[in-house]
Amino acid sequence: MGPRELGLGSGASGHAARACAILGLRCRKRGARFTKLFDYHMHSTYSPDARSTLDEMCESAVRRGLAGVCFAEHVDFDPTDAAYGYINYKRYLSDVDRCRDKYGDRLDIKAGVEVTYQAEFADDIRDFLDTHRFDHVLGSVHLIDHVFVGSPSYFVGKSEAEACESYWRETMSMARSGLFTRIGHLDYIKTRWPREYGPSGLDRWRGPMTDILQMVIESGAIIEVNTSAIRRQLGGPYPDWETLELYRQLGGSGVTMGSDAHNASDVGQYFPEVAARLERMGLAVRSECEALCP
Repeated sequence: MGPRELGLGSGASGHAARACAILGLRCRKRGARFTKLFDYHMHSTYSPDARSTLDEMCESAVRRGLAGVCFAEHVDFDPTDAAYGYINYKRYLSDVDRCRDKYGDRLDIKAGVEVTYQAEFADDIRDFLDTHRFDHVLGSVHLIDHVFVGSPSYFVGKSEAEACESYWRETMSMARSGLFTRIGHLDYIKTRWPREYGPSGLDRWRGPMTDILQMVIESGAIIEVNTSAIRRQLGGPYPDWETLELYRQLGGSGVTMGSDAHNASDVGQYFPEVAARLERMGLAVRSECEALCP
């Protein structure tokens, strides 16, 4: 997939090169100059649906020239989900520490989780986050009424209005919950969008998306730009470019970037091109370095 398919225009390669310089970050604590990007959303075999080990993911990130990565292993509280009770917290953190020792001279490595938000489990999520410490916590909506939104089965027997109403209601509940400062793949509902509904996109859900983005901004959270939608040939990231422009217009200023990689070959995919377009839009790509350095 080339620059035009990404919506980046014919001059994307030059913009991508400039983005790496523009997005360079100085970490005074370590005296280093970072001119590369962080992948904040990747899954290793500590998630049940991933295929690559921590080491394989780190090695891929080094080859791609990333400055750092944050693992976002699945944490789910729905007993019907494969990730329910899957992660071994102590073993995971210990293994991340081992990777820091092994790759730390080439890569900043953070330990995070991606928590599936379901309103019925909000108290369980809060208790978990109060008793476990991570570098980064991403909140995402994957399940509605215990059915995976990224599956065709979610839409079976539903009108477009019914499918969307439930999804956006749960997403707004997540934004209002105060549980997360990072919000994952906001328009994930488009992943297996039925053709009979017509084209997906902001024009179909501008009202609820506007309300959700306003809530995210008011709460002090920021959204993720997830490049896995490009990998799935959906024409742009999660959320789409129009939604990102709306986010900016409403007062959003920062984003994180994540590949949502479940195998090593997808780590950091499309990052330079996407970062270049985000910079042109006036959206700052955040890094952990900015948060940790004095």
